[in-house]
Amino acid sequence: MPTPEAQALYRGRASLVENVNAQLKQHYGLEKLVVRGLDKVTSVAVLTALAHNLLVHGSTLVNLLG
Repeated sequence: MPTPEAQALYRGRASLVENVNAQLKQHYGLEKLVVRGLDKVTSVAVLTALAHNLLVHGSTLVNLLG
């Protein structure tokens, strides 16, 4: 990382990205993919992200709608 700004952004990555990766492994068992091909892997990733977001933010969405 050539600039201090880039270094600061990279340091902040651990608390954002790695936390989600750990949750995916722990809660959803997403350690290895059992599908092959970019399209199928993308589908699994999108569905997993959707499920995660619904579980995390679902109650807030229900409260806003109801």
